[in-house]
Amino acid sequence: MIIIQNLLTEVMMKVSDALQMVRSKKNNAVLIEPRDDSDVYGIMTLKDIARKVIAHRRKLHKTHVYEIMSKPVLSVTSDMAIPFAARFLTNFSVSYAMVIENNGITGMVSLNGMVDLWED
Repeated sequence: MIIIQNLLTEVMMKVSDALQMVRSKKNNAVLIEPRDDSDVYGIMTLKDIARKVIAHRRKLHKTHVYEIMSKPVLSVTSDMAIPFAARFLTNFSVSYAMVIENNGITGMVSLNGMVDLWED
């Protein structure tokens, strides 16, 4: 399974800054760190930016990621087979999941990445 790494940002980051990070990694989403121990991880996708910022004529540099992110984020283990991970994500109509290994986050996976890797 292909794991996208180094796409974790703070909840108070501006959408414009998070978008720069996403673009620099050539990805379409970023994981958002929990605010505290009682919080959970979130995710912000380009679709979130389009639907919740651009469509409402909000400013990227005035909007925080916590205002538009989705949470909680689904997670898969790093050793989960691609067909099971793909089925899991599609069952919930999402395109991304956090990847967990040894009780820590190693990155995230996408349906696009799974399709790119799949061979008959």
